[in-house]
Amino acid sequence: MKSLRALDQELAEVLAQIGKAADCFGEQATVSALCGDGSERRFFRVRQGTYHAIVLISPRQKSDGIDENDSYFLIGNHLYRHNVPVPRIHWADLALGRFVLEDLGDLHLQTYLNRRRVDLSSAYRHAVFLLVDTQQRAREGFEKSYCFDTAVYDSAFVYQRELEYFRERFLNGCLGLEVGPDDLRQDFENIAEAAGDCSYAHVIHRDFQSRNLMLCGHRLRLVDFQGMRFGPAAYDLASLLIDPYVRISPEIEMKAVGLYWSKACGYLDRSFGRFIESYGVLRLCRNLQVLGAYSYLGLVKGKVHFLRYLPRAWKQLSFWINEHRRTSYPVLRSLVNGLEREGRLSIRKNAFREVFRDREGARCYRAHRDWQKAQSVRGEKHHGFEHTKD
Repeated sequence: MKSLRALDQELAEVLAQIGKAADCFGEQATVSALCGDGSERRFFRVRQGTYHAIVLISPRQKSDGIDENDSYFLIGNHLYRHNVPVPRIHWADLALGRFVLEDLGDLHLQTYLNRRRVDLSSAYRHAVFLLVDTQQRAREGFEKSYCFDTAVYDSAFVYQRELEYFRERFLNGCLGLEVGPDDLRQDFENIAEAAGDCSYAHVIHRDFQSRNLMLCGHRLRLVDFQGMRFGPAAYDLASLLIDPYVRISPEIEMKAVGLYWSKACGYLDRSFGRFIESYGVLRLCRNLQVLGAYSYLGLVKGKVHFLRYLPRAWKQLSFWINEHRRTSYPVLRSLVNGLEREGRLSIRKNAFREVFRDREGARCYRAHRDWQKAQSVRGEKHHGFEHTKD
């Protein structure tokens, strides 16, 4: 912890400006930097006497139009007004990207679950309750104009931002393969069509996982909500239940899915069968997005700690596409199984700091792709989806 005077000049100026405008910090304030996750934003805890708050510094990325800072402010205030348990925004300068936030402490749900002997079923029951309550409250009066990064999770968004992201960042960038845009196109188009079939009836957080749930005052609180948009309600449930930060069993997952349905069926615009089918494809999308995102953050942005979660996310994908999607998306399934047999996701054991790029694996993949194309020319094509009965 450092005194205000000991901080670098830029931060000192920021805190002085905030202190003057918000009338909350003075020369005796003490500041400690907090660890961030995937973004470039900076967080600090500032204390003066019994008062403490979080200072967020987030330089504006757009000179025109709505920026991430605008979304954070608009969505945060919207959620707070509707009694969703998010941190209160005490003060903000959107142009400069400076915020004073309620201090929720340091205990993420991930930390709580991984460091303590707890009943996972009970913990996830509370998380599901929060999710259902948030979805019901957040959609009341939610506006497209709040969203800086597209307003709806639709088929086009799924295709580019989750499926292609997986191909570019994980398959090619992480594993060193040479998977072209057309190689998985048919499967990706089918996945995107099924996943992006939504209306403006529901609002999703899009990153509802244990690092974005804080335990404060014996209750769960929700953070990092600036990416909220309209989308299929089951996406957030999938984000929670295949979260690579926490290992849960398939039994706990299915129990949580059933609990969610029992609480949410009143506002979901579909039957149980259609809900389960939607959950299945959205679970797959989220899984692919996680593999792409963690590869990008670890290998491109240099946040190497994300790499340690790739093996768990990969096992989730292998399990789901074989146990629940055996007849769907045949090219993707064949690729996953081929890479699984060859053990192409090789992570160093010493803190998982580097992913091996296996050029032999790339050669094997190209041979497999050529075989798939030859089968297609002969007319041996795969059709249809796996449907879950009501």
